[in-house]
Amino acid sequence: MTRIDVTTGSRLHFGLICGTQQSGWEFGGIGMMVRKPSWKIRLTNEPGERDQISAGAEATERVQDFLRQIRSTRTLAAVNVTITEEVPFHTGLGGGTQLGLALAASTELLSGVRPSHDPYELAQIAQRAERSAVGTVGFRDGGFLIDHGLPGSTTAARRVERLATPEAWRFVLVRPAQAQGLCGDEERRFFNKRVHMPANLVAELGRQIEQDLVQSIQDVQFDQFAASLESFGRAVGAFYASEQGDVFAHPVIRRLVTDLQRQGIQGTAQSSWGPGICVPARSMEHAMMIEREIPAAIDQTGLAVTIAEPLNVGATIRSTGYEDHSRGHMA
Repeated sequence: MTRIDVTTGSRLHFGLICGTQQSGWEFGGIGMMVRKPSWKIRLTNEPGERDQISAGAEATERVQDFLRQIRSTRTLAAVNVTITEEVPFHTGLGGGTQLGLALAASTELLSGVRPSHDPYELAQIAQRAERSAVGTVGFRDGGFLIDHGLPGSTTAARRVERLATPEAWRFVLVRPAQAQGLCGDEERRFFNKRVHMPANLVAELGRQIEQDLVQSIQDVQFDQFAASLESFGRAVGAFYASEQGDVFAHPVIRRLVTDLQRQGIQGTAQSSWGPGICVPARSMEHAMMIEREIPAAIDQTGLAVTIAEPLNVGATIRSTGYEDHSRGHMA
């Protein structure tokens, strides 16, 4: 029997840049990988004709969907899938992409095929990366990622730069415990409108990325990073406000952000469609201080809080009798 153990992180994405091909950054943007929440998945060959899945209800349904997609292009016998840790779906953490890529890579191993180190091939198997490549490349490489968007030519490679996030930094993730962000058909309808950001906004966001955010990470300048992330998040959020209700999608999160600002805490930015947000911290002690300022609930809406470390490597995939310590830990 072959056993595959997979551990992924979560993906934060600070907003798609809807530029045209002429202005650049078409479905580009910035994001990063963090260690928690994580998927912890074990797959084994399963004698018989039916898959056996042990996971939460929504994760079980997603696994079944991904296995059907994988089998549409690959031969795969029945498998046993056990999930002991999950990333909540539709909360800004990229849980679906990380799960899909993990299953694509691990089922390749179960089938006796060495999984590709090209994350786009895995994304094609799992039918992910419809717009952004941050979570796809982050699955392999980890780190802070700058996605320059769809290339202007079908033969050109998509350019995604990677920086190592300073290891001492932490990220306080906050979300309404029972809420989800825009997803599925509603999200597709929005992007199918082909709404474009004004060219001056695209240019300003590109400047902030290249001159402020990248520089602050390279120089390990936390205050500059926090201020730049907040500025970037506000500018992107204002563009999407008509669709999600405001710069921040959930009214409870809007109140929380206002309260944190009064406490002098900066850097708050929504991830993807939310409703979760990220608050950067210069250290674990700083993160714990921020956590103490976050109530258990606002207006009877419970808040889930996680202090996450940066993840500067990719997903860890280990098979019994086979282990590869190549970059990103992806065997």
